[in-house]
Amino acid sequence: MELSNLTLLNGDIFDENALGAIALDSQGKAPFQSALLYEFDRVVMLLREDGEENPLVGSMITGELRTQTLRVGLSMLKRSIITGDNNELITCLLEGEIIWDPQEVLEQLRADVNSFEQPLRERILFIEFARFLHMYVKSKRYLQAGCIMDSYNCILMALYHWARMEVGEAGHYPTPAVWEQVKSLNNSVYKLYEELTISGETMDQRIQLVQLACEFSLVSKMGDCCKWFLDLLKERKGSWSIEELLELSELKYVEAELPFVLRKLASRSLIREIVSWSDAGGGYQVRYTL
Repeated sequence: MELSNLTLLNGDIFDENALGAIALDSQGKAPFQSALLYEFDRVVMLLREDGEENPLVGSMITGELRTQTLRVGLSMLKRSIITGDNNELITCLLEGEIIWDPQEVLEQLRADVNSFEQPLRERILFIEFARFLHMYVKSKRYLQAGCIMDSYNCILMALYHWARMEVGEAGHYPTPAVWEQVKSLNNSVYKLYEELTISGETMDQRIQLVQLACEFSLVSKMGDCCKWFLDLLKERKGSWSIEELLELSELKYVEAELPFVLRKLASRSLIREIVSWSDAGGGYQVRYTL
């Protein structure tokens, strides 16, 4: 698409903070149709050097073409690539047509995702493992408390993160349609998904069955999926407090999950806990090292 045809961006493309633009059409051949296209003909994502914490959304009508526009900061798009938290942005990046990219920022981001090489792969595997562990633990606690539906919801989310791990370990970037990816791999996690959702057994029985499978998977995947984090710990000869770890920008996406990961790694002797007296806190502080 020529630059002169980008009038739908209302001049934003000439903003000094604009890096590129990508368009996703409702008539495209994408295997996963973005929800952003609901009752719209086109979505245009304008990438900016900076931006708000959430994308700025607008809409306009040009002739018979109804367009939704997203103004997205580069840091937010990179976060979405790593965490998978905003599937719509990922769909735009992977399935849309790059219509303006003078510095080839969008091309490079798309190439990085499609090639799915290190360190992106290892980092995503660690994040998915951390979230998998967190949801599994929450499911067990809810079940013990008799909160069956809450336990079911958490174990379903645990399976989702497990599925993303399986796709990543197979060398593919986990897309928004991750269950279709897992199904094509003929993977056991898809069979567990079916067992949880359509089995004739009671909900309590289904949850417990999947929880047992999750526990086994946690042990078997821990070393490989946590390699990126273990390498991070190696960067310091001494030990780390959890507060020091949470100050690292690399770990800002797993703040809630990190305590679970540390305890699980320590319980399997992949890391060591060091307990020492802290005058500042008036108690014993736990630190972690390899």
